Amino acid sequence: MKSIMVINSKGGSGKTTVSVNLAAYCAQFGFKTTLVDLDPQESSTQWLEARPLSKAKIHGTKNFNKPLKKEKNTVVIYDVPAAIYGSRLDTYVKKADMIIVPVLPSPIDMKAAKVFIQYLRSMGPVIRNQIKVGLVANRCRANTNIFLELDTYLLKEKGIKYITAFRDNTNYIRSASTGLGIFEMGASATAQDREEWKPLIKWLGLNS
Repeated sequence: MKSIMVINSKGGSGKTTVSVNLAAYCAQFGFKTTLVDLDPQESSTQWLEARPLSKAKIHGTKNFNKPLKKEKNTVVIYDVPAAIYGSRLDTYVKKADMIIVPVLPSPIDMKAAKVFIQYLRSMGPVIRNQIKVGLVANRCRANTNIFLELDTYLLKEKGIKYITAFRDNTNYIRSASTGLGIFEMGASATAQDREEWKPLIKWLGLNS
């Protein structure tokens, strides 16, 4: 079983976007997928409710403490709310094998991410390499100064992998409203997005 947590203490970083698209990919390619919605806004749950019955099944739950079967070919994805610190964050992180931290290209988001990433570095399971942490630049516009600044910053985070950057485009808006993932939408319209997802999928060991 793989346990993947999408987390950032800063709100609005795109945690749900990453979580639901990752869940859709896993389900589409044969993984038994559970999406754990811990955010009070319940955006992941609403996405699941919009998901067409014809698409691969994703099990949804809001129960963090629900026992999960540790079966082969099983993936559990946690969509974690913002403003989680201290003992509560410690409790959450202990459930994860791998952590994805999405960061937006803005000075406020980069400053908040730096503090949060530093906290993650200090946690025992991360220090002992029991949990892998990866960084994703989210909602980016190529060749803008602020994206280049974010790109440079994430590359300099020593010891934590900067995996990929996702562009800011309407495919993710459509995904949010239809319950579909990028890999379930038209191949030509999402070709660039699929390429941007490949490094993350590889890092997570989820290659189909």
